[in-house]
Amino acid sequence: MSSLSLFGSALGSILNPQYLALMAAFVALGILLGALPGISVNMSLILALPLTYSMDTKTAMVVLLACYVGAMSGGLISAITLNVPGTGSSIATTFDGHPMAMRGEAGKAVSLGILTSFVGGGISFIMLMLIAPLIADFALKFGPWEYFAVGVFSLTMIIGVAGDNLAKGVMASLIGMCLAMTGADPIGMVNRYNFGWHELDGDITTTALMCGMFAVPEVLKLAMSRDEGKVEVLQMEELHGFGIPLLEYAKHWWNVLRSAVIGAYVGLLPGIGGSSASLLAYMTAKNQSKHPETFGTGEIDGLIASETSNNACIGGAMIPLLALGIPGSSSAAIVLSALTLHGIQCGPLAFSQNSDLIYSIFAILLVANVFMLIIERGVLKGYIKVLTAPRRIVMVIVMMMCFMGSYSARSNFTDVYVFAIGGTLGYFLQKGGIMRAPIILGYILSSIIEENFVRALAMSRGNPMRLFNRPIAVTFLAIALVSFSLSLYKALKKQRQKAAKA
Repeated sequence: MSSLSLFGSALGSILNPQYLALMAAFVALGILLGALPGISVNMSLILALPLTYSMDTKTAMVVLLACYVGAMSGGLISAITLNVPGTGSSIATTFDGHPMAMRGEAGKAVSLGILTSFVGGGISFIMLMLIAPLIADFALKFGPWEYFAVGVFSLTMIIGVAGDNLAKGVMASLIGMCLAMTGADPIGMVNRYNFGWHELDGDITTTALMCGMFAVPEVLKLAMSRDEGKVEVLQMEELHGFGIPLLEYAKHWWNVLRSAVIGAYVGLLPGIGGSSASLLAYMTAKNQSKHPETFGTGEIDGLIASETSNNACIGGAMIPLLALGIPGSSSAAIVLSALTLHGIQCGPLAFSQNSDLIYSIFAILLVANVFMLIIERGVLKGYIKVLTAPRRIVMVIVMMMCFMGSYSARSNFTDVYVFAIGGTLGYFLQKGGIMRAPIILGYILSSIIEENFVRALAMSRGNPMRLFNRPIAVTFLAIALVSFSLSLYKALKKQRQKAAKA
C-alpha cells in the first residue's frame, strides 16, 4: 500500500465527529494555555497527558497533538498584546509584534501571526510526511551499535545547546541519566539504585518527573512575584481577515519558506526547541534584509520569521521521534511517553507494524493545524479577555492538576513524592541557571544508550572493538565527538573573552 493511500485512509478515519470534536476542544484549550504567561507548551501537554490514560491510542494522540499545536501558536497572543511571551517559543515574537501593537496594529499583528503559524506548521507537517518514512527505511539497517551511537550523538547535541555554560549542560544531562538508573535494568531486570526505598523498584515515571520539573518551579516563581490582580491588555482595532492581503503576504514567500526550513531543522535536533528556532530565523531574516534597522520597530518580516519557525519546530521534532524513537524536544518526549504507555514502540519498525497509527499522527497534525487557524482567529477577543485573569488563581489550578496527574499515572503515592522531589530539584536547578529540558531528554536517552550498548556487547560477545565494523555507528560517534569538541571550544572561548574583559 502506497504512502499516499495510507495517509488518505488515516485522514478518512480522523474525519469523524468524535475525533473532530475532541480536536476542536483541545486545540482551543492549547491556545488558551499557550496564551497564559507562565504556562509553557510542555506544561500544557503535561496537563493533558493524564486525561489520555483511559483512552485508546488514536484518541490519546488526537488530544495531545491538538493541544501541542494549539499551545505552540497561543503564545503569540500575549507576546504581542502584553509583551510577555506565553511560551518560550514566542520570545522573538515580542521584538516586532509588540511595537506593532503599540502603534495601534495589535489586531493586524496577532492575525498575521496566526496566519504565518498555520503556514509554518503546514510546511513542517508536509516535510514530516516526506522525510520520516525515508529516515525510517534507512534506520531499518540499524542495529544496537547504531542506536547506541545515535543516542550518544543526541546527548552531545543536548549538552551543546543547554546554555552558555557547557558544564551546566553536562550536569543537567547527567542528572537525567542518573534518575533513569533507578529501578530494574532494561536487560537483566535486576533492581538497582533504589537507596533502600523499594517503592523505586518500579522506576521513576516520566509523567511525575516532568510535572515536578516543569510545573513547580514556574508556580513558585509566580508565587514570589509581586504581580497582583489583573493585567491590562492592549485593545485590538476592528479587523477583517488576517490583517494583510494574501497577495501581499505571498511577497514574503522566501522569508516564510526559509524560516519554516530553519524551524523544522532545529526541531529535528534533539533538545534545542522552538525558542532557539525563532531566534535563529529572526536573526537570519534581519541579516538578509535590505533594511535591518527596521527590525525591532514593528517589522512584518521579523514577526513572520519568528512565528513561522517556532510552529515548524513541531513537525521537525516529530521526525526523529517517529523514525528513530528519539524525541527531538521535551514536548516530543511527552508524546513519546504517551505512546509508550499505550504499548507503541516508536522507531523504524513502527512504519510497518503500526503504519495506520503513524499516518494517523500525520493526519491529526494537519487537521489540528487547520483548527488552530479557524479557532484562534475566530475567538481571538475572547482569549484576550482571559489574559486579564489573575495569574495566581490559574497557577493554583495548574498545581492541583499536576498533582492529580502524577498520582493517576500508576495510582501510586510514590509518584506524588517523585513529583514533589522533582519540583524541588527543578526549582533549585532553575535558580542555579541549569536548564530542565536536558534533564528530561537525558532521562529518556539514557535508557536508549544503556539498553542498546548492553545488547551490542552481548551480540559481540563482550568485544567493544566490533563497533569499528559498523560504519554508520562510527560516523555518528565521530559527529558526536566533533559536536562536543565544538561546544567545548566555544565555551572556552567565551570564558577567555570574559576573563579578558574583567
